[in-house]
Amino acid sequence: MPRFIQLKQVIRNKRFLLFTIFIPVVWYAFLHNVQSDVSSNIILGIAVFIGIIGNSLATFSKRISSNIDFYSFESRFTHYSVKKYLFDQTFVQIVLNALIFFVLLFSAVVFFNFSISNTVFVQCLLLMFMGLYFSIIGFVMGVRLDSKIIDTVSFPIIILAALMIIPFNNLGASGNFVDFLTKVQMIFPGYYYSNLINELIRDNPVKTSDILLFIVTFFLNILVLYFLIPHGQLKQRSAK
Repeated sequence: MPRFIQLKQVIRNKRFLLFTIFIPVVWYAFLHNVQSDVSSNIILGIAVFIGIIGNSLATFSKRISSNIDFYSFESRFTHYSVKKYLFDQTFVQIVLNALIFFVLLFSAVVFFNFSISNTVFVQCLLLMFMGLYFSIIGFVMGVRLDSKIIDTVSFPIIILAALMIIPFNNLGASGNFVDFLTKVQMIFPGYYYSNLINELIRDNPVKTSDILLFIVTFFLNILVLYFLIPHGQLKQRSAK
């Protein structure tokens, strides 16, 4: 099936293995040794986010930008439409994000004595939702930007995306700029992901408001991204 062929192509890509598997493992090792007072679950989440964001906003967006015209051309002669291609790419992204998580979890358990608890399973579910969220951002970048432009802008976008995840007010930072940045972060689901994980780690009751706001911001962000997709161009590509 095409989706498994596409999955195999990505996994064999040395760039993917380096930036979304190897580097996150190195980051986990670095943070584990430097931030000894930080929970292992938080370190795991940071490392997984590094892999997922890199996979979605750099690798996936460029893959979409480079290949969508080819598959649009192929759809004229075969039954493999652009919609099927995009569906298969969604499947590939879910598998890749799960692979990133479980490789990092395996490394943490084997090399860093990470203890598995119920929190890990909830964290995995939340991270898969965040992986889908970032994949949609990567898709929008892929259909709107040329692959050369993506090479230029992907790194600053990755940094910006990372800044929207970690609540700086939870790290003890304060000031007018931090207050402003915190309000901006509250627009995005990553802010509530961090709150939920912190509550679980501390064995505090999970706030219903954080769950609802995670869900609401997740779908509202996706709705905004949906309107950024150039649907007319995609239809023209399919019809050609």
